[in-house]
Amino acid sequence: MHYKYRSLDNFKNFVDIILNSRIYAAPYFDLNDPMEGLYTYAEGSINRDMVNKIKGEKTRLRICSLSRRADSTLMWSHYADSHKGVAIGVEVNQKHEIRPVTYEGLSYVENATRLGSHETAKNVLSCKLELWRYEEEERAFVTESNYIEVSIKSIALGSKMDSRTKSLVKKLVSKINPSVVITEANVAEIV
Repeated sequence: MHYKYRSLDNFKNFVDIILNSRIYAAPYFDLNDPMEGLYTYAEGSINRDMVNKIKGEKTRLRICSLSRRADSTLMWSHYADSHKGVAIGVEVNQKHEIRPVTYEGLSYVENATRLGSHETAKNVLSCKLELWRYEEEERAFVTESNYIEVSIKSIALGSKMDSRTKSLVKKLVSKINPSVVITEANVAEIV
């Protein structure tokens, strides 16, 4: 299972996820890491044409960032409105490719010509600086849509979510998809 941490500030986005069983996939340049999509390569190992092809492929790809963890204090703080949002547990439709992110610094492009620009772009976009390791991120890639299709399995309500919002979310989800397991995050269990 993968988890999408969300604020409820834009409630219509949350409703869209629940109602349509899909999560938005963003272009890489809209993601919050300013180093996103950067890479290095040995001089002479790829030519300008391949650099341009890789850039074009990175621009075509859309990314949905998910976490392997539902209990990360930093993820709750950074992506779920300081524990007032939700962590949505999903299974990603098998038609979408998912890759784990490696945390090692900028990616180094090797064999770009042999791999092709599309595969190389995915490799570049699956590598982040070490300081992001806490996210335990996996990325779903799409090119033909702005969304990935998911099956929603669970929703954890943030430990600082007010009781009115909790009640609203529980009622909404139970009406749309009563099979979704709703829990309340326990601060003592969040790592």
